[in-house]
Amino acid sequence: MPTRPERDETGLVSRPTPPDQRRALTQRERQALLAILDRGTSSRDDHPLESSDRARWRAQVPFTRAGRRCGCGQCPSIELTDSQGLTPADGDGRVVLDAWTPGALLMLFVDQDQLSYLELAPMDHDDAMLEFPDPDDIHPI
Repeated sequence: MPTRPERDETGLVSRPTPPDQRRALTQRERQALLAILDRGTSSRDDHPLESSDRARWRAQVPFTRAGRRCGCGQCPSIELTDSQGLTPADGDGRVVLDAWTPGALLMLFVDQDQLSYLELAPMDHDDAMLEFPDPDDIHPI
C-alpha cells in the first residue's frame, strides 16, 4: 500500500518512508553527500548557491538517513529522509546540486530546504555503478 503524504504544522508536504526501508547512511554515501554539498553546482539560475545554503544543508547530514533505493538495479541512488523518516515532496523550491565522476553524473536534490535524494546516473546505461564514487573523484560541473 503506498504511503500517504503528510502535512506538517507549516503546511509543507512530506512522504513518510516505512521503517523497514530506513537505515543509516553508509560511509561512502555520507562522503559522496558531503562532497556534492561542498563542490556541486546549482542547476537553478534563479537560486545562486550561497555558502550559507551549503552550511545549512551540511548541518542536516548527521541527522539524514537513507530511505528507499532506486529500483533500476543499475545505480546506488537513494531517497534521503530526516530522523523521523520523512522526505519532503518535490515542489517549486527544488534545488539540484550537480557534479560528475568518471562515467556518471551525480545529483543531490534539495526540496523545501531539506536534503531529499542522492542520485548517481551512469552515462552508459549498460554499465551498472552500484556504489557511490570515492569523494576525491567527485568534481563540479
